[in-house]
Amino acid sequence: MRSSCSNSIIRCIPSAAAVRSHPDCQRSTISSTAGGARSIRLLLESRYAGKTVLAVGAHADDVELAAGGTLAKLKRAGARVVMAVVSLPGNYELRRREAERAAGILGCELRVLMPDGTRRIEDLKSYELVAMIDREVRECAPAAMLTHGATEFHRDHVLVHQACVSSQRLAYFDFFTYQPISCRAVPMAFHARAYVDITPTIDTKMRAIEAHASQFKQRGIGVELHRDIARLNGRMVGVQYAEALDVGRLLLA
Repeated sequence: MRSSCSNSIIRCIPSAAAVRSHPDCQRSTISSTAGGARSIRLLLESRYAGKTVLAVGAHADDVELAAGGTLAKLKRAGARVVMAVVSLPGNYELRRREAERAAGILGCELRVLMPDGTRRIEDLKSYELVAMIDREVRECAPAAMLTHGATEFHRDHVLVHQACVSSQRLAYFDFFTYQPISCRAVPMAFHARAYVDITPTIDTKMRAIEAHASQFKQRGIGVELHRDIARLNGRMVGVQYAEALDVGRLLLA
């Protein structure tokens, strides 16, 4: 069942009683699904407006590919959106300029956690990487974090995920992992438990991806695949375009 509210996030939860009491849910539609579960849509505006959302990616373009439409939508809803990129390997200055351009398109603040391109994430000791993420959590005080999942194909992405999970010991914030994205056909397990309708921001997402010309256009790699992925995700929830998330932690009441 589709809600009349287009600005939405969080689709499936098991209990309607706890949800009805939450202020974000007062204008949302609760409907029965197969097996007696409940589904709901929480409004982005009321949940994160005036608050900070921290999106963490291993490299420039990771966040844009998986959650660019969501970040643009959060910004439009009045959230402060911080994009933290851990590493810019290779051509550092070029990759940073591209990352700054993409962040500007989405309306995000960009933070690059490793200040040069001489080290890989795998070269860091675990406590160093955890300390980097901890610093962002302390400085940004996010209401929500989006980052890589535990089942990604790239080892450095998994390391970033683990550091972000560790940061949850510092404070409460909603915690989401975004869909693994790859230009190659590789097996990656991912179970989406939430979808964000990015129909209003799909073109913004695509422009942000295109800003990383060194990773796509200059290598002869097209970007329309990512529009197709968003279209497929949208079909799962009855909208034109969507991004998929898994829910690690979410306060409902």
